[in-house]
Amino acid sequence: MEGKDKGRKLEKIRLYRDEDLSDRVAVALRSKRFDAISTHEVNMRGKTDKEQLKYAIEHNRIILTRNIKHFVNLQREYYKQGLPHNGILVTDYLPLKELIRRLTKFLNEKNLSDIRNTLDWLHNYK
Repeated sequence: MEGKDKGRKLEKIRLYRDEDLSDRVAVALRSKRFDAISTHEVNMRGKTDKEQLKYAIEHNRIILTRNIKHFVNLQREYYKQGLPHNGILVTDYLPLKELIRRLTKFLNEKNLSDIRNTLDWLHNYK
């Protein structure tokens, strides 16, 4: 793996938490030195899913959401139209401690180029 990435700058993931998850997620991730923000911190509460994804794109962030159905559909729409995005990470309900554990694993294993223009499932990082 080292040879594969040699000479290539790996861009760290910057996370944007959708409003359907606890506000404590971004705080907990920042305490672990990850770049994470929440919808309420940037006055995006109540915006549509498309607006949330657009915000993430404009700010070079991936979006984390529990709104699986809508974001799977958005992923398909973006793919069909050839529109780029930074990545979508979906999860079902998890207790906060388990959510943070899996997010930490995800953020330690992946970089932006791994998830750009894709949708990934947090249950892959048990």
